[in-house]
Amino acid sequence: MSTVVLLHADANVGLSLAATIAAAAGLTMLATLTSVSEACATLARNKPDLVIADLLKPGGNLHTLLHGLRAGHGHDRPQLLVLSASVDDPRLMEAMRHGADGYFAPGRPAVLIGAIEQLLRGESTMTPQIARELIKHFDAATTSLRLNDADRRLLQWTAEGYLVGEVARGLQVSPNVVGLRMRHIYRKLQFDVRAQRLGLMAA
Repeated sequence: MSTVVLLHADANVGLSLAATIAAAAGLTMLATLTSVSEACATLARNKPDLVIADLLKPGGNLHTLLHGLRAGHGHDRPQLLVLSASVDDPRLMEAMRHGADGYFAPGRPAVLIGAIEQLLRGESTMTPQIARELIKHFDAATTSLRLNDADRRLLQWTAEGYLVGEVARGLQVSPNVVGLRMRHIYRKLQFDVRAQRLGLMAA
């Protein structure tokens, strides 16, 4: 069983989402919370497999939670799925920069469960807007991190609006591998952002 902590600004919406998650096979709800401070306290006592957090920054700055997850748990931290009102929300890219592993925009309950299961398999998704931002980031990166040819093609095709299955056929891999590569690219982004921040602090 995979354990889940849910953080949502709207208590009623949070309870509804928690009921959907609890009803799914293989998932157990540990807590449903409405503030970042509650989430940080809960995560200090528990180690869930997944944290689902509303991008509306309930009861505090969501970046506090993102940084706390990374600093407090290191490589063994819970996975993080952020909830967004729209796939075009620019805050999605900021969440990915600061430690999120994936996102979910409004949809049917089954779609939410599918997004959770995908994340727990180690896969991520990516909007064309995020793909374009990633291309710009790595083109301007000042660290030694670079994209390999396959990852650059993945980002370019995603930025142009190709679906995961189409990208998979172009790369001659499975859709699962595309999801895994998307997660790897996000990890590269997050490592690069941390390296740049540390460099600025050292300067």
